[in-house]
Amino acid sequence: MPTPILPRIDDCECTPSVQHLFWRHYLLQSPMYYIRWIYAALYSLYLLFTLRAPTDRDIVGYIENTTMAMLIRPATDGKSGEYEVTVRDCKLRASEGYKLKNMSLRYKRGKRGVQVLCFTRNGVKIDNRYQIFSTIYFYHIHSIHTKSHLFSNNLVRHIVDNDVKILQESSYTSIPLHYGLLHSSLSALAWDGSVSRYLGYGNACVRESLVEERRNMSALAGHQAMEHWKSHGKDAFAGKLFRSRLALQNVMKRHKIDPKLLDPLFNHTIVHSLDHDGSSKWSFLRFSLHPWDIECSTYQAFNTSMFLILIGQPNLNPLAPNTIRSINKPFYQDLYRELRKIDPKMADVVTASVMF
Repeated sequence: MPTPILPRIDDCECTPSVQHLFWRHYLLQSPMYYIRWIYAALYSLYLLFTLRAPTDRDIVGYIENTTMAMLIRPATDGKSGEYEVTVRDCKLRASEGYKLKNMSLRYKRGKRGVQVLCFTRNGVKIDNRYQIFSTIYFYHIHSIHTKSHLFSNNLVRHIVDNDVKILQESSYTSIPLHYGLLHSSLSALAWDGSVSRYLGYGNACVRESLVEERRNMSALAGHQAMEHWKSHGKDAFAGKLFRSRLALQNVMKRHKIDPKLLDPLFNHTIVHSLDHDGSSKWSFLRFSLHPWDIECSTYQAFNTSMFLILIGQPNLNPLAPNTIRSINKPFYQDLYRELRKIDPKMADVVTASVMF
């Protein structure tokens, strides 16, 4: 069913109708980043002594437990237990003039665990596990994960402009968060006005390339959620996403919410939250945020840890977390109960909006 919600992450200006959301964000959510920065700096120093290099299990685990799972296909030559992840067209750029144009990975899953068989980036074969993991992480958070943000701004404006009271909590934070990401000097993205690199958590992705890549859906062409449920099982990450969408659809029907909002709301709440959760669980490793770094120096490891703690991990105000579990309203509680039937731990991390 066509949706009236447009996919625009750059539609994040503070217009009069959403000004109150900016004030709410600045009062309740923004302070968490300043407080967490101190924690991140101290904890990142500790992590320097404990983090290890990525292994094949980490690489495959990250793919299978984040929205990167949407790209997994059975091997084209039909070999049993072998899978491929292919990106043929990418617009992302990293600092120092590097461009990620394409990448492909082939791995095998068997009785002895998982094995990365081949990885290429821009047509060049790479064996370095640091670079493989870093490239996949770079692509995931700036392309595939970013797509879960796409509908949020327009969805929030729809909720506010049409006074959709039942979805009020789903209007919080998202627009000011995106404004900060794209325009604040504290943004983790790389651009001339950013100071995040001096604060330890700066990322390698060039801001303009993220905006360009946001609507590039070529890697997802032909994707059918049902296929992934059948090939990886209903309890795999992709399977849980598919079941969660069905649960949301049923709950929306019971509460008489416009079905045209299904996919925007699904991405805005469930997909975004679960993707952050999966990514943070599988990425606490020693690797550089810049995919073209051959090794990972002490500073690069510190920089990565700072980014993971401040940006990658869920960062919520405990007094106003906006998780569906914490919202004592019929729609959100109904959705929470349905998601608990799929996975109780999963249900606990789902937020009503893009909060981090």
